[in-house]
Amino acid sequence: MPNPADVIAKLHIHFQRGMDEATMRDVSVTDFTPHSISGHCHLREQYRTFRIFDIRHCHDTATGEVVENDNLPAYLDRLYKKTSRYTLDSLLNPDAPVLDILVFIAKADGKMMAPERAVIAAACKAFTHDLRITQEQVDNVLSRTATLSLHSFKVAVGRINKLGDETVKRKLLAASRTIIATQKKVTPGEQEALDYMAQRFAKAE
Repeated sequence: MPNPADVIAKLHIHFQRGMDEATMRDVSVTDFTPHSISGHCHLREQYRTFRIFDIRHCHDTATGEVVENDNLPAYLDRLYKKTSRYTLDSLLNPDAPVLDILVFIAKADGKMMAPERAVIAAACKAFTHDLRITQEQVDNVLSRTATLSLHSFKVAVGRINKLGDETVKRKLLAASRTIIATQKKVTPGEQEALDYMAQRFAKAE
């Protein structure tokens, strides 16, 4: 079963592929494209993908609203933008790479421990003002987030600096220092990264 926080909608669909027999499915949708929906199929008890073209009928089990095929991607997109998953995904914006920077700081000593992940989860809530974000959601995103090179880290810090938002810079510095403070010793790599951020964000101190 998916994390409830990652479920965009629970849909009841009548599904028929080609000349196959039509079946009814309840699906906890976690992903979608303009041409398909994916999620936990409660009939099969597994993750499945369904082509929208093959869906003969669809309604939202929470509201009873009937959703036409042509409107299904837009309908799911509206619901997705109301979720904590959407607000968390906003921290992966390449123009404001907050999460990339925090991951670099956490892994500057070669590993990321549970206390560091907890600090990152708290930081995600502070940046987005969305208290619905869970540790499980953050851990899932962290598992899919590549670690920047030192050069890419400096580029990311520069992008944050160009935003000109002193509050964001203060929060990022504070979170980075808290991450490093979870360990007994500060490694040279951690100190270098922190010094670089402090230098670039000097006005935010």
